[in-house]
This record gives sequence, C-alpha cells and structure tokens, in this order.
Amino acid sequence: KSENLTLWVSGASEEGIYFDQLRIKETGQFWYCMIFFVLAAGIVVLGCIFCAAWHHLHRIPLSDFAVAGGILVLTALLSRPFLMNWLCSIGDVSYHLERIFGVAESLADGVFPMRLEANFPFGYGYADGVLYGSTLLYIPAILWLIGFPVLYSYNLFIILMNFATIAVAFWCFRRMFRDKYIGLMCSALYAFSRYRITVLYGRGCVGEGCAQIFLPLLLYGYYRLLAEDAEEESYKRTWLLLAIGYSGVLQSHVLTCELALAWTVVVCALNVRRIFSKPVFMQLLKGAVATLLCNVWYIVPFLDYYLTQDLQIKNYGIRRIQLEGVTRDLVFAHFFEGILVDGQGMPIRAVGPGLIPMIALFVFLALGVFARKKKSGLLAACGLCACLSGLCILFSLKAFPWDWLQDAVPIAARIISNLQFSTRFLNWGTLFLVPAFGYCLWYAKYESPWRKALYALGVAAVVLAVGTSSMYYIYQITHTYDKVRMFDDNLVFGYVSGGEYLIYGTDVAKLSYDMPRASENVQLLQYDKGNLAADFRCVNASGTETGYVEVPLFLYKGYQARTGTGERLECAYGDNNAIRVLIPPDFQDTVSVRFVSPVYWRISEAVSWGSMAWLLAYCLLKGRKRKQDRKSWTIF
Repeated sequence: KSENLTLWVSGASEEGIYFDQLRIKETGQFWYCMIFFVLAAGIVVLGCIFCAAWHHLHRIPLSDFAVAGGILVLTALLSRPFLMNWLCSIGDVSYHLERIFGVAESLADGVFPMRLEANFPFGYGYADGVLYGSTLLYIPAILWLIGFPVLYSYNLFIILMNFATIAVAFWCFRRMFRDKYIGLMCSALYAFSRYRITVLYGRGCVGEGCAQIFLPLLLYGYYRLLAEDAEEESYKRTWLLLAIGYSGVLQSHVLTCELALAWTVVVCALNVRRIFSKPVFMQLLKGAVATLLCNVWYIVPFLDYYLTQDLQIKNYGIRRIQLEGVTRDLVFAHFFEGILVDGQGMPIRAVGPGLIPMIALFVFLALGVFARKKKSGLLAACGLCACLSGLCILFSLKAFPWDWLQDAVPIAARIISNLQFSTRFLNWGTLFLVPAFGYCLWYAKYESPWRKALYALGVAAVVLAVGTSSMYYIYQITHTYDKVRMFDDNLVFGYVSGGEYLIYGTDVAKLSYDMPRASENVQLLQYDKGNLAADFRCVNASGTETGYVEVPLFLYKGYQARTGTGERLECAYGDNNAIRVLIPPDFQDTVSVRFVSPVYWRISEAVSWGSMAWLLAYCLLKGRKRKQDRKSWTIF
C-alpha cells in the first residue's frame, strides 16, 4: 500500500520520453526466496538430526556444543547492522554492489569465469574482473539470481563473511594454543577488531574484508612451518594451509596479498636457517607451487592486462600516504571518539588497535622476560608476532616519515604510493596482536600460580574489548552514516570508484548510455547492443575511403569484430577509448563485436581447474584415511 507513488526517470536523452501505460505487478522473487529458505532450513534440521544421532552413538563433548554456540552468538553480535532492512551509504558499498551485479549478469549470460563486467560504467565494460578477484562475489551473485533483492543479497553475504572469519580464526588459534576456549576468545578479538569493523562497516571494503577470512590460515601455516616438529605426520600437510591462505587472499584483494608476500619475506629472512632445512623448504615449495597452479587462471590474465594495457592504475602520480595515518592518542584509545567522516565526506581510515590489545602486548613482553623456558616454540612464535605487530603499528602512525622516505628514496616512492594509505598496516598489526594476547591467556591458564584469577581477568578483558569498545564502535558507525533501502538493481549504475582499471585517458564525466557513431561515409542501418557485445549492419558506399563505426564499449584486449562471413575487421581506439571498428570501402554486411578470451587464458583455466580437482581429491582421501582409525569424534 502506498499513498504516493513516484516514478523517477533519469537520462541524457535529448528527446522526450513518453509513457503509454504503466503496469505494476508482483514478481516471483518472494516465492523464490521462500523456497530457498525452506531448503536451507531443511538442511539445518537434517544437520541437527545427524548431530543428535551421532551424539547418541559417540558422545560429542559438551564443550564442543558450547563453542559452536559461542561462534553463532559472536556472529549474531557482529552482524547486527546487517540483520536490518537497510544499508549504510558509505565508501565503496555501491561499487561492490555493482561488482556483484556484474558477476550475476555474467552468470545469467552463461559467461564463466567473468573477465569484464558489462555494467561498468554505463555499459562500456570494465576490467575489474581481470584485475580484482571476484571469486567470493559469486555467493551474493547467486543469491541475487535466485531472487533475493540487492539489499538482502549483500547483507546475507556480509553475515556469511563474518561467520567464516570467526570460524576460520577459531580453527587456527584453537590448534595453535591447543585450547578451544582460548581459540574462541582469540577469534573474537580478531573478528571484532576495530580495523576490521572500519573496513567492512565504516568503508564498505568488501574485497579487503574477504581477504581477512584467510589471513589467520597464513599465520597458522607459518606457525606450523617454523615452530612445530617437522617429523610429525601432520606437518606434511602444512603446505595446504599456505596454498588455501594465499589463494583466498589473492582472489579477494591484491593489495592485501602484496603485503602478505612482503611479511612472508620478512618472516623467512628472520628464520632463514630453518627455512632452508629440507622438510621446511619442501613444504614451502609445495605451498607456492599449489598456489600458483590453482590461481594461474587469474594470474595469467592479470599479468597480461597489467603488462600490455595502458591503464589508469599505472599512470597515477606519487600519492602521499602519511597524512591519513593513525595519531598517537588513538593507539591506546578504548572508545573511538573521533570524527567518522572527513571534510570531503569520505569515511575515516585511522582508528588504532585499541587499548586492551595494546595492554596485552606489554603483558606479553613482560612474560617473555621470565617465561622463556615455558612452551618455547609457542613463546618464540608469539614473540615474533608481537615484534611484527609493533612494526605494523609504527608504520601506520601519522608520525612515521613516509613522506620523507618517498622524497629521499625515489625507487621506493612508487611502492609506498601503491599502499594508498598507511593504515593498511593495521590489517596485519591487528592479526599479529592476537597471538600475543592468546599466549597471555594460555600462560594464565596453564603456567601461572594464580591460574583462576588471571585467567578470569583475561576472559574479562576479552568481554570488555568486544562488548564495549567494538560494539560501541559498531553502534557509532551505524548511527552516523546515512541509510539506504534498495530492493532492485535500479540504483546500481556506472560507479567505478577510483577508476583504476580504466584505459588511461578515459574521461568518465563524458560517459553515458550512448548510441553508436559512424563516420560521414558510413551509413548505419541496424544496431543492437548487449552485455560486452554489439551487432550492427552498415554500408560504406565509398570506393576508396575507409570509414568507421564507434560503439559504446571500451577497447580492452580481447575484443574482436567480425563480419557475417567471419572476416575479421580491425579495431582501433576511438573517442574516449571506445571501440572504433574500421569499415573497408564498398562494404555492406553485418558486424559482430564480441569479447573473446585469448587461447592462453583458456589454457590457464584448464590448468587451474585440473589442479583444484586434484587438490580436492587429495584432501578427501587424506581425510577419509585419518578417520578410519578414529574411535571418538568431536566437532572441534
């Protein structure tokens, strides 16, 4: 029911737009969603029945049920803003909505994997799919295709992302400290960290948020690689952690992957003697090869475009990153009381790690003085994490002389500029702080003479960090930014954020949903445009002059123009880097313009699909073998 209904039409047409009839009718979206929820509920019920039956036969420990309940409660608390029927209108949310819509359109057109996104910008196509990993975006895209409105597809995806982050972090820290409850508390600290909340809630950076799911896998992988016994049978599977971790980060956010590789070099350099022992080096080599083979389908097109195409991202000037760093007072702040939007209306980036994680860092340093012989492998690993976290926090400070470094070392100026802002170091700084806190909990529980009191104090610190600092920050964000409700894709159009992957020289201000243009000697008889495609029929009556037809598609590598007889026509850059199809003299035929992936892209895809199939088969066989002799069963 609605007392007032407004139809709003926006466009650049010079002619009038007339409506003969307007009909409003119900779609099948609601029923598609209901069918999905019924199927999902059925799966959950069957899972509960299976667990109950297994518990009756094998007695699942009650602690496992408690931990599972804790993960669900943490997910619900963390996802509270996304349980509403609105979105915060912030940062890059609209950009990632368009990416999701582009993946959905690609699936609907039968194109997999997606390379160019058809709706970016104004139907010209955008190389976002080649240069920015979109693998996890297939989840909300499928929800969109099922029938979920834009709003719910995005919110459900963020909820799933929060659950995955908590679950993966719990699994890693539980195995690192060999304690379920310490693992749960460490996962809470990581998932509720202020930097992660800033990324997803304050800036809408979905790609970086997806990468944060996999960072704990890399941390735990290197812990096993460098701190555990290389003779153990389970050690031989360490390369799997590295392969999955690097693959997930690469497919989610390239800049986070670059920082991951940088910290990998640092960690390996600090442990060079152990790295070059045969068992450790073989695990590292296997992880690198598996990562390369499973991701070559993405790496080959990425390098192809980055090396051969003149893109905006390669032509940016030197950007200063020091100005937006963290002020010193924010490093130890428990409640963030700063402004959430800067003078240009952009969301904040500088937030700091928080008071309780920083206190834990100093407590850990104190423990290191007199606890050197207690669990030495774990202590050494957590000590390295503590040192790296201090470096990350130092690099993120506004006082760190990044501007001076860029001026003094010209070679490093471009590398530093590519970071975009120094607060990216807090991504890793936050992660490195968690093992230091976890070791304090472990020491209080297992080694301290005042175990109960100190462990209770540690638990209270976690509750305080999550329940006050993080929840207050979430409340602040959700009550500061404007909210928007969108249920269809009519608000998704043409926004390309910084336009990093546009062809260099493109003027976005001149773009619109445009018609083709033809030279004076070419007559356009028929025209039809689809996603990343255009078909037209034209006549060039001139017997000597070559003409052209310019279609509203960007000339990225891979586009081809062919006649109705299969003859290939030459394509050149037209106005604003659009595709200009050169029409030869005495020409009268249809022309089809299509994006065609090069053959070597397809070969790389075949290599990756084969590698992933082998990896999946390997994991299933190893998992079945480990369960054959297992007499008891636990969830965690």
